[in-house]
Amino acid sequence: MSSIDTSKTESLFHHNLLQVRKETPQLHITKYDYGVASILFFAYLLFVWLYAINRKRLNQVIKAFYVNRYANQLAREEVSIGNRVTIFLSTLFVLTFALFVSQVANYYGFFIGDNQFILFIKVALIIIAAYGLKMLSVRIFGFIFQTQKEANDYAMTVFLFCNTLGLFMLPVVVCLAFVKQAPSELFIYCGYIIFGSFLCIRLLRGLIIGLNSIRISKFYLFLYLCTLEILPFVIMVKLFLLKTR
Repeated sequence: MSSIDTSKTESLFHHNLLQVRKETPQLHITKYDYGVASILFFAYLLFVWLYAINRKRLNQVIKAFYVNRYANQLAREEVSIGNRVTIFLSTLFVLTFALFVSQVANYYGFFIGDNQFILFIKVALIIIAAYGLKMLSVRIFGFIFQTQKEANDYAMTVFLFCNTLGLFMLPVVVCLAFVKQAPSELFIYCGYIIFGSFLCIRLLRGLIIGLNSIRISKFYLFLYLCTLEILPFVIMVKLFLLKTR
């Protein structure tokens, strides 16, 4: 069977409305923030290391946030900030929560002109300073009012809040960065719900610690929760609503 010579056949790409702009192939480079990918890669390395090497301690920290028995066990074992698992979990919290805040700020255009990686660094430093100041203030108040045990219990609650929140926020920031098929508002509101739920649990645990102690004045407990816990959250929500209008 003889083959058909198609060397002189007219091309299908002739005589159409498409205009040729460039004769040679051109590389298409997608604009992508590799800084965010690097942060997420490092965060996942921390999570994999924790899950593979310290799975038992990781499960204990997660359960301790909402089960008093595990929280008391951690307190008895004197889990401190110098513990290796604590350092990795705290680092994971700062990475994921700072990335979520910077992603939300970038989405709503709060800080126009700032590079997202620079914004992430600023937010991370603010988070470290804010929670460092919170832990210091709890210790100082416990020393002044001679309620060191209650202060230590509440400091443990704040510690568990931070470390557990970082684990739950990790899938949210990954979806915000890579999932484009769904609207970003879906993942942003999921992050709000997770953060709000954890904050309510933390406030409830702090309230229970204060009410169960005869050495803590109910007036001072109410004053502390309103000024250092509820008021900053209300101010942040108010500023966010003003920005998004």
